[in-house]
Amino acid sequence: MKIRCLCGNLLNDETLETTNPLMVFPEKEYYDVLESNPKTVEELVDKMPSGSIWECRVCGRLHYFKEGKIAIYRLEEEVPDND
Repeated sequence: MKIRCLCGNLLNDETLETTNPLMVFPEKEYYDVLESNPKTVEELVDKMPSGSIWECRVCGRLHYFKEGKIAIYRLEEEVPDND
């Protein structure tokens, strides 16, 4: 799949030069899958809850795919010190 980031970078989950794809899911669901004792790696992957984030390697924005939508987050460069 390909999408264009707001910075103009073409994100492609098959080209790791432009995209860093990550899987995310609730910890409880992960442990539920492990407790089901999958016999193979393929079975483990098939049972994993869905949810993925793509990080743009150009600007660092995170593209979170969920329920037919893409939420886009831009990380702060620096968190101010409140001292």
